[in-house]
Amino acid sequence: MIHNVKKILAPIDFSEPSMKALASAGELAKEVDATELHLLYVVTPHHLLGIEALPVGSREITREAAMIEQADEELARIKKADFENSSKVITAAVVGSPAIKVGEYAREHGIDLIVMSTHGRTSGDGVLIGGTTEKVLRHSSCAVLVIRR
Repeated sequence: MIHNVKKILAPIDFSEPSMKALASAGELAKEVDATELHLLYVVTPHHLLGIEALPVGSREITREAAMIEQADEELARIKKADFENSSKVITAAVVGSPAIKVGEYAREHGIDLIVMSTHGRTSGDGVLIGGTTEKVLRHSSCAVLVIRR
């Protein structure tokens, strides 16, 4: 049994594996009577993807802003549909390196447990879970529960 887990973080990229991990996080949050369940989406900038990026400037900022807006809408939809718009569910979308942003978010919000999948998207549209999971495991300041595919 997991004890003293009050704040759970579920980093998601809307892929099937990450949504299964989110479902597990939601079930666990109910089981341990967590006070908060955080859903986090990270937009990876082009320059971190190793692809020819748009020049850093207004086009890249516009792309990131559009992706954040789409993510916020999808997170709100998930919160309403899967968690009955519970005030215990907190959503956020940020831009940056996924592993770094997950760790920063966990520290800044006093997260007790991170629940994430072993794999997610392999494109540049969101959190790159495979390598990201390993980095989060190695550098996290809290416990990490990894949900296998």
